[in-house]
Amino acid sequence: MDILKNRESRTDRRSFIWKLGAGASAAVASTVGMARAEAPKADSAAQRVALLEEEKTLRQLHQAFGRAMDKGLHEEVIGMFADDAQVVFNGGVFQGGQGVGRLYRDHFPSGKTGGSMQPAPGFELTAEQQSDSVEVSADLRTAKAVFPYSIQVGAPFETESSLAAMARLHGEGVRTWWEGGVYKVSYRKDAAGAWKICRLEYDTLSRADWRSGRRYAQPISVARFSSRFPADQQGPDELV
Repeated sequence: MDILKNRESRTDRRSFIWKLGAGASAAVASTVGMARAEAPKADSAAQRVALLEEEKTLRQLHQAFGRAMDKGLHEEVIGMFADDAQVVFNGGVFQGGQGVGRLYRDHFPSGKTGGSMQPAPGFELTAEQQSDSVEVSADLRTAKAVFPYSIQVGAPFETESSLAAMARLHGEGVRTWWEGGVYKVSYRKDAAGAWKICRLEYDTLSRADWRSGRRYAQPISVARFSSRFPADQQGPDELV
């Protein structure tokens, strides 16, 4: 009888210990589950902060791009692009370092192109077209953005007349006009973690024959690039 009672006592103790252990394990599992459920909230908050910081950095980069264009600091502009970047402008695609350099180092300066300019009267972009946006990827490595632009664009007169030649000697001989549209930009970080422009498209929505100070503006059409580099020494690598 004593032996039987001892066995029953040991069985009861094992059962109690097992239940206690199971209960503790369940409590731990519940705590871990709660911690895991709460983790995404913390991660999400940190992610939002990181995304906002990267968006701020990209907006500052775009502002620096605009200031450099206004001041004619084209080498500084070129340095904002990735080595394999492409720029789409006026029906042409300028590829890689050489193409981007050709556009900003040669083509833009020759036509006094790229500096900001007030919108031509009667040709202002709509409120929707003037809105901008920046979208950063979840891994914080790539981004896309849309920014409005209002700039002066120009091209040297092609005529070889003596008057045109004299005008070019005095830094003139350039036909200029106003263009408005949106930049469609793609960015990615380089190996050092710095943002670079990997694609920039000038999506032109309006053009007008207008100079600052005039009270009127007239719509114009402008010929797109018709030949590629090297046939056109300032031309694009590809035609759109």
